[in-house]
Amino acid sequence: MAKQQGAGSLWNPNSWHWEEKNYTPISKQLIESKIKSCKVESGDITLFNQVVKSITGDAQVNIRKGKQVLIYDFDIEVEWHGVNQDHEAEGTYKIKDLNSLDNEFEIIHISCNTKTAISDKCKDLIKKDMFKKLKEVFVTLMQEIGQYESDPEKLKKDQEARKLAEEQVRLAKEQNGELKEKIFYEQKLKEQQMKEEFSQFAQK
Repeated sequence: MAKQQGAGSLWNPNSWHWEEKNYTPISKQLIESKIKSCKVESGDITLFNQVVKSITGDAQVNIRKGKQVLIYDFDIEVEWHGVNQDHEAEGTYKIKDLNSLDNEFEIIHISCNTKTAISDKCKDLIKKDMFKKLKEVFVTLMQEIGQYESDPEKLKKDQEARKLAEEQVRLAKEQNGELKEKIFYEQKLKEQQMKEEFSQFAQK
């Protein structure tokens, strides 16, 4: 994965220190959006992904010395729906091992809820045409996940948050310095008072 600006957290502005950032939520959103955008047609049958039932797995970016590596691995269950002029069919299938190493995931466990005149044709469509369509949309997934952290609006907000955090640190240091100076002054005053009291006691 090419280096992306802004992947480090607020405390890690140059992406220099070791850090693991959770990319799972944004990855799941992108995956769901891509799957639901897929529709295939063959003859008089139109088939689309109706619902993403579940997405299990995680995604994270590992950061160290300015180098960033995105890693993800997901299994997904999808509800599909097929229709032509006279019939309908629906069921589920699973996408197994969608990962960051390659685009070689599998489609498994294709099922139909009920047997209809087009259910077998729909299953064949999923094995071939839908599989091909998913390959096409997932090929840019890694790049799109990485670009999330480089979104100009997000970078702007991060920069503003960094400036605020730096200002808070500066003020805290100033206040800490003023407090130390006050303590030092009070201590010196106390020592002076003790010397004067001791001197008065010694003269008696």
